[in-house]
Amino acid sequence: MVAGLNLVGKVYDFKYTLGEGDDNVGGSQPSGTVLQDNLSLRIAAIKPTTALLEQGVESIDLYTGVVANYTVDILNNHEIEVTAPANSTYYGEFFRVLGNPLRTSTHPSDSRGFLLVTLKRVEKSRTIQ
Repeated sequence: MVAGLNLVGKVYDFKYTLGEGDDNVGGSQPSGTVLQDNLSLRIAAIKPTTALLEQGVESIDLYTGVVANYTVDILNNHEIEVTAPANSTYYGEFFRVLGNPLRTSTHPSDSRGFLLVTLKRVEKSRTIQ
């Protein structure tokens, strides 16, 4: 694990196909593909802005994340699952990448490069039984 990055996670690419894979009440059943495992990352909550509070948004789960050791492109709407450590408050949670990640200006083969991403916590309306 890279120094300062205290979480390990996976990156998923979820596909929502219309009409295929719907459950018995018509809800979409996404199929996720793991793009990469064992990512080093750090996640921190972002305080809501005054503009959001003025619009009546009491609680929006926005986070900023730093991702290292990536070998695939992490893009908008990919999801990151925190898989370790088990005592983390984010353990088992999914976060959706919002917008395009900011990349460092290092060479693509340089292992010191990282991504800066804006994340939103994924809220599941129900679970598969």
